[in-house]
Amino acid sequence: MSRTAVVLFAVAGGAFVAATTLTAVVISADIPERSSDAAPPVSPLAAVATTETSRTVGLPACLIGTWRSIEEYTTYKFYTDQPPFGFTGRGRFLILRPDGTGGERREGFTQTGRYRGGEQRMVSDGTYEFRWSADAKAITYQGPVTASMTFRYYDHRGLLNTQPLQPDPNWKEVDEFTCTATRLTETSTSGTGYRSVWVRTKETGVYG
Repeated sequence: MSRTAVVLFAVAGGAFVAATTLTAVVISADIPERSSDAAPPVSPLAAVATTETSRTVGLPACLIGTWRSIEEYTTYKFYTDQPPFGFTGRGRFLILRPDGTGGERREGFTQTGRYRGGEQRMVSDGTYEFRWSADAKAITYQGPVTASMTFRYYDHRGLLNTQPLQPDPNWKEVDEFTCTATRLTETSTSGTGYRSVWVRTKETGVYG
């Protein structure tokens, strides 16, 4: 029987900013037709930069700077009527500033999963801003959010839906981390299975 479904995506991304919550209307896994429903607003991870110029007390110096992901894994409930499954990706860009603001940039960032022999993809482009804080073991990302980002969803039928990312002022995410001068690893505390590995870039110099 043909059915359409509202699909909930939990986009984790440290620094991504890892736990962006996206809501997209796509098609149930068991039908070939495309959905004609309008996509509801997407709700992510990211927040507005503050105007502070002084460094927030206690921010680990090792985290400050710019990073590029080389390995990411998380699980998403891609289809409403099917269980969550794993997605991998690489190539997001992250900046953590010494004043406690941060940002993320995506340029054709592709997350790929496989379910029942088929391939599913989520492709995103754009930027968003957030606030961050950290102690020696965990980093916290928070809104309010400013964002200019678009997500496209694909499976074996092709493009299913395109959605803009919309700010969520209540967004908050906590990830455990380990950091060295050139490498950052994040693990979500929210149970999504999210894990990311980042390497430092030279866009804003080297800290720590």
